[in-house]
Amino acid sequence: MTLIADGSAHLLSLDKRTLYAEDEGWRCELEDGSKVDLGIVFEAVDLSRTLGFEEEYPFVVEAAIVPRPEALDDEVVLEVSEEENPSRSALIFDIYRHYGGVPVNIDALQPARASCGASAFVTDQVVRPEKTASGQTIEVRHFRTVEDALTFTREFYVFISPIVFEFLDYLLDQPLGQGTGWDMIRRLAGGGVSRKMI
Repeated sequence: MTLIADGSAHLLSLDKRTLYAEDEGWRCELEDGSKVDLGIVFEAVDLSRTLGFEEEYPFVVEAAIVPRPEALDDEVVLEVSEEENPSRSALIFDIYRHYGGVPVNIDALQPARASCGASAFVTDQVVRPEKTASGQTIEVRHFRTVEDALTFTREFYVFISPIVFEFLDYLLDQPLGQGTGWDMIRRLAGGGVSRKMI
């Protein structure tokens, strides 16, 4: 892990397109009083693969909240991991690939056009309006390369990530198809029972 940004968040590379950030202050409390430490996975997603046509700026960054490995339920670890004693990064990646986490619109934290241009100096990017499933129009940053998307994530998204935890209750209250973000965190953390990493 590498210390980054303001000295409190830690960043871990999970693969060539995926980063994970965590901070000691990022946690939620379940109804039974147990605390679950959390992190955020950032993935550079190539939209040209899903859209089926070439695009000059095909990459967007998707973000999702997941419990930190130490908070994961043993049954969940056994379910998703192919290794007997997975590394921390492998376990985070397996959880994210299997469950996806609680989605966060990271561009909503600092709207792309409201960043006073400062973020544009970090990487080559364009801002485009997109419609959400609810019909709302949001601004989304698009990047030319995976490297641009990950550089922006390291230099900007991780830096503003603590804002997510200022309205965490609202995010976890949102429906996720079957249940809410709370239900997902509870399922992955087994009600908040702590797991010791080897």
